[in-house]
Amino acid sequence: MRKPELKGKAFIVGTHDEGNRMKGVVETASYMAKRAGIRSAMPTMMAFKIKKDIVYVPSDHEYYESVSTKIMQKLKSYGFRMEMVSIDEAALDLDGMDYKEAETLGERIKGEINNAIGLPCTVGISDGKILAKMVCDDAKPDGLKVVKRENVKEFLADKDVQRILGVGNKTAERLNAIGIKTIGDLAQANKIALTAAVGSFGLELHSLANGRDESKVMDQWKILSIGRERTLEASTDDLKKIDAMLDELSEEVIDEVLKNGFSFKTVTVKARYPDFTEKIKGKSLSGYTDSLEVLKKMSHELIRELVNMSPVRKVGVRISTFTPSKSQKKLF
Repeated sequence: MRKPELKGKAFIVGTHDEGNRMKGVVETASYMAKRAGIRSAMPTMMAFKIKKDIVYVPSDHEYYESVSTKIMQKLKSYGFRMEMVSIDEAALDLDGMDYKEAETLGERIKGEINNAIGLPCTVGISDGKILAKMVCDDAKPDGLKVVKRENVKEFLADKDVQRILGVGNKTAERLNAIGIKTIGDLAQANKIALTAAVGSFGLELHSLANGRDESKVMDQWKILSIGRERTLEASTDDLKKIDAMLDELSEEVIDEVLKNGFSFKTVTVKARYPDFTEKIKGKSLSGYTDSLEVLKKMSHELIRELVNMSPVRKVGVRISTFTPSKSQKKLF
């Protein structure tokens, strides 16, 4: 855990640095902050009006992506079909397992992620990807919940229709207009009336409300980019200092590349200026490489165009466009 002192406290993660926090928006909020009425996408200024003593944490996407990659690699290592749903959510297809076996695996996953990465996770188990997601949401934070097929309708019955993935405000308004407010109402609704209200989507909703979830786990997850960035001690246009920082970041990036058995083709550098504006510059090689020296050389070349504009406060290096390394072992 990166900031253990925040455990159990109300805090938000915002889009801007601490010094400019009132100009940003809330990217996410702790459960304690949510209980106070703070939500994602809310202006941080409004969040502070709701709760003056809210703790503000600037977002750090490079770090979040690196942790996400470790977790997804861990989940993939169990050998099941896996779909990465978002940076912090994934679905596993446990077809062939009974509920008890799935629950045991869920407990194992929770324990191993906590031991390896120091983070809690929530597990939801049910028949179908959408239902499992809803069960998982019910088990948050840091829980494990199983809803068997015969109990799905009971589990869903009193939930608002907007708990179903894909049911937004407009769809909910149309359903409410014909007397459907809960998923239980939806399960008993007339299919013709549903179709008239929300089109063919109504039939999908009716099926789900009655415990039939046809959604499948799509086996898709891959690392799209690897990057690191760091704030300098002070704003500077001293290329020796900037190059030294880029070299450190490049070494960290190449370590990650070699662990994953990749070669890369595209290099991008980022510069943040004292006024918090950012610029990026990228270039693709003619072929793939996993060379640290090549990465250092390219990052030095690219950063010069950005430093010419103004002194920089923060720099970053990112690589993308991957292919398996030629030296990577293969199994048939």
